Amino acid sequence: MSYTASADEKRLGMVSFFINGLTGIPGVKIGDALSWKSDQICLKDASNLAHINFERLLNTANSHASKLIDTEITPWRKSLSRKLGRDEERIKNYYNTIVSEIRAKIKKKNLEGEAKEKELARIQATQMELKRKLTDLQERYSLSVTAQLHSTLIILLQTVHIECELIRKKAKRGVIAVWNPYLKIIEPLRCEESGVPVTTFYLSDKEAKIIAPEVYSK
Repeated sequence: MSYTASADEKRLGMVSFFINGLTGIPGVKIGDALSWKSDQICLKDASNLAHINFERLLNTANSHASKLIDTEITPWRKSLSRKLGRDEERIKNYYNTIVSEIRAKIKKKNLEGEAKEKELARIQATQMELKRKLTDLQERYSLSVTAQLHSTLIILLQTVHIECELIRKKAKRGVIAVWNPYLKIIEPLRCEESGVPVTTFYLSDKEAKIIAPEVYSK
């Protein structure tokens, strides 16, 4: 996924990750499988990929990429926040000093009537200008990010699919667990409420849906 981040400058970046096409879990690892040249076979017939829900995977990819991009640009966001705070303080001090000087002038000269109204109008104009300057600063340091799919690569690994049955009271359903021989682990399943990967989970009463502990506790 490529992205463009814009604030007081423009930055281009890219994040890459794997998604398990069967479980829909993003950010999975595949070990050093890609370096095994002897196991690399170019697949010309893509008919056995028809069962993959690419639209769902794209939605998952967008969500996962958003988190990765956010992590990647966090240092810049913090830097912009510091710059904004510094410039806001400088601008406020400048215009508040002008207002204080005008108030001091009114008091010192004991102004009344039209002369006083004129100085009060200057204060109002100064405060309005301060508000405009602060708005300009907010716009200058606000960070906007757009992202789009850059490229995809489908990799078929020789994983083992384990048929499992989930039972919760009267609810019963089958799921596929994936044994990854490259990492020698059973890959996590997917919380059907939040989409986060889980290795321990609860099941809902009616449909035996997989629910992450942090979601179930709510």
